[in-house]
Amino acid sequence: MSSLSRRTFISGAAGAGALAAGLSLERSVAQESPTAAGELAASIGAAAGDFLTALSDTEIATATYAFDDPERLFWHWTSTTGVPRKGLRISDMSEPVRDSALALLASSVSDAGYEKSLNIMSLQEELGRDPGEFYVTVFGGPGDPQPWGWRLEGHHLSLHLTVDGETVTAYPFFLGAWPTEASSGLRAMDREEAAGRELTLSLDPERQAVAIFEPEALGTHVTQNAASVDPLEPAGIQASELNEDQRNLLNEILSTYLSTLPDALSGPALAEITDTGLAEITFGWSGSLEPLQRHYYRIQGPAFLLEFDNSRNGATHIHSVWRDFSRDFGGYR
Repeated sequence: MSSLSRRTFISGAAGAGALAAGLSLERSVAQESPTAAGELAASIGAAAGDFLTALSDTEIATATYAFDDPERLFWHWTSTTGVPRKGLRISDMSEPVRDSALALLASSVSDAGYEKSLNIMSLQEELGRDPGEFYVTVFGGPGDPQPWGWRLEGHHLSLHLTVDGETVTAYPFFLGAWPTEASSGLRAMDREEAAGRELTLSLDPERQAVAIFEPEALGTHVTQNAASVDPLEPAGIQASELNEDQRNLLNEILSTYLSTLPDALSGPALAEITDTGLAEITFGWSGSLEPLQRHYYRIQGPAFLLEFDNSRNGATHIHSVWRDFSRDFGGYR
């Protein structure tokens, strides 16, 4: 299968659903139940089991690694040129295998996250590339008492799920988009970009001067694809210095990213960030405040880092990454 359209992706997935509305901090805790995490772990495990059952022996050998294999920590989001990928490529899958792979993705992210993943994959057609050039890899085995995980990865998309009993972690995750607006008008990461600019422009001159900083290197996100990262030097303005409207924009950025994840993960993550206290969270901007001009921003708290960079190809090429300082790759590194 040489080419896959976005329509093919969507029609092939089981129970993907429609694009979910943006998450709010007020909504984050109310919908949680004591068994939500356990139910999520079981759902992902069942979908992974279905995927593995659908594979031939040759495909099993391609798609699976031991949980402690170094390959689990080698992650990247560039095109395949010069960086050979491991796992089973979507374009090489039969229709039943592809359906089970997409069902595994749907079980592991929210409806909004599923839609965003397909949108990012479909943008490969804008670049003259195969939107099926994405790879599924399973590390360990679902149903074992030991932790296991799985990965979906390709150009501008890298998702990592680790399941340890009833605990599921989904860090790090990378989302990118090029072009930022497709010929169809699709914008895969519209609010991720626009809300950061709106927040910076809303600051008065004194606070804007605090928020704007010179990054280590405009043109990329600082942490790249390191297996483990430490907090960066504090940069920008403390969230406690923002007014209510500005804090709402900051919350919108965070919830837009975390709404990629299932409610059982995004709700507690948002609550944890909120409980940390605004004085512990910083927002920093670098580069131009004009559209289609190079820019970068970061949001950092004691436990997490979000980096957003749009400085390539006339500021039409987004790279963004969410890191958790203790829970990346499930904490097993």
